[in-house]
Amino acid sequence: MKRIYKKLLLITALLVAVGMMLGAANAAQAKTKNLKTKTIKAGKSVNLKVKGKAAWAISNSKVARMTVLSASKAKVTGLQKGTTKITAKVGSTKYKATIKVKGSAKGAKNESSNAVESLSSSPIAGSIDSAFYLNTGAEVIGHFDDAYANDIVARTNSYRSSNGAGSLAGNAVLTEAARTRAAEAAVLFSHTRPNGQSYYTVGGTAAQGYKDSAVYGENLAYGYSNAGETMDAWIASTQGHRENLVRDTFTSIGVAVLWVKQSDGTYLAYIAQEFGS
Repeated sequence: MKRIYKKLLLITALLVAVGMMLGAANAAQAKTKNLKTKTIKAGKSVNLKVKGKAAWAISNSKVARMTVLSASKAKVTGLQKGTTKITAKVGSTKYKATIKVKGSAKGAKNESSNAVESLSSSPIAGSIDSAFYLNTGAEVIGHFDDAYANDIVARTNSYRSSNGAGSLAGNAVLTEAARTRAAEAAVLFSHTRPNGQSYYTVGGTAAQGYKDSAVYGENLAYGYSNAGETMDAWIASTQGHRENLVRDTFTSIGVAVLWVKQSDGTYLAYIAQEFGS
């Protein structure tokens, strides 16, 4: 059964630099264990693993990119010379690893500018659901609905056509960004991501200061059961969702719908619509 709650959120903004805001843990209440320092070359990766379900954080995302692979494992990829610290908090124990990145390996510049963040996941045996892992260590259980998402794209272009605006082309980077943002919206329904960064950073890389991001605008919603309901709500909104739908500076689009499993076994749809110029 799909429980229906309804809420919308939107934003359109010019790209600006945003610093990562990470909540500081209370050192007095947590035990800290320092892990062995790892040294890697720019463009190379190292995996970190702890016992238990961890909340992961990185201190300097310009030096390295962290991808949470599971609740207990994360991959760190070097971007440029420098040092960053990875923290994995399991209960009252905090594990800290120091990552040193050496120089700029051949091809590292291209790797760091093209490797846009993606959503890590693990399928759940015997279920249509998967576990999706955010870069904060949070876990979301659910499944994507591509038919619902594709219907939103079609209805968006139909609405644009009826309002004299050009069609939006599907974009792989925007679609991947939308999948990540749909999962993040289930944890924090806001245009500020759970890691404290602005929404658009999901479509770019820290090494480039997110100037390479393809994301220029975003509509969010949750609780609607189909594309028609979602579009009707955005069109009727007084918050500016309609303006995003017909903005003539947008030329591309990516949409994702994630049915998120609730504690009582029902599902709630979280919808992310990302626009690019």
